[in-house]
Amino acid sequence: MFHVKQLTVNDVNYEIVDEGQGMPLLLLHGFPDSKKLWYQMIPELTEQGYRVIAPDLRGYGNTDMTVSYKIEDSARDMFDLLAYLDITNAHVIGHDWGAFLGWYLAAQYPTLVDSYVALSVGHPNGYLRGGGARQMMKGSYIGLFVTPGISEKLISAGDFRILGEMAENERLRQNWYMDLARPGRLTSGLNWYRHNISAILGSKLDSVMVPVMGIIGKQDPALTTAQMKASERYVYSSFDYHEIDAGHWMPETHPEVITKLILDFLSLADLKKV
Repeated sequence: MFHVKQLTVNDVNYEIVDEGQGMPLLLLHGFPDSKKLWYQMIPELTEQGYRVIAPDLRGYGNTDMTVSYKIEDSARDMFDLLAYLDITNAHVIGHDWGAFLGWYLAAQYPTLVDSYVALSVGHPNGYLRGGGARQMMKGSYIGLFVTPGISEKLISAGDFRILGEMAENERLRQNWYMDLARPGRLTSGLNWYRHNISAILGSKLDSVMVPVMGIIGKQDPALTTAQMKASERYVYSSFDYHEIDAGHWMPETHPEVITKLILDFLSLADLKKV
């Protein structure tokens, strides 16, 4: 379907989609997804003249399970992965944990990131400060996810019934089941929460200097619109904000809407560079 490559970066064997030609776009998924989250969007992005790089992140899809899932290690991987592909700068798009990773890249690797699109998850500093008590309630599931053993048992119970309840369409459910039912894969996905819980609750990430667009679904069950709006405080460039009539997995459920917003944003970001 797409051009898939296997690359070894910092002793981690990554599987990535590398599709199209032109200005690079780095697409970063979150839990419990893989690079397949972007498959509905990739054809239009490449048709409009972009080169899409979409990796399975550490422990997800067909990329290695590792010892560390800390955000800083994955950020270094992304920098080195792009360097391996002779890419020195790119637009970045992230969703869920991929959005957290994208914020980190924009803050800590500013020469790499030309612009950033955050889907669902706002700047980490605004997660609780902007979302407040309502965000704490919506994020209460994290307490389960960071508890080893118990969370694995509950999520896998009834042939992964909870995944079916989380999924917003059948394709998501099937993708998650095929990926996470494999030995060790559910734990590796949950380790993104366990290894980064302090970053969620007490983030002091730097503000970002690149243009940013934040998009969130009005019916997102896990995230408030307030935490995304609060991101503007931590962006020292332009900040575009959009709410759409959607839930959490917008790249899968609303790819046309998301892709149009992204292409409009990227065209302006590219013009500002000229």
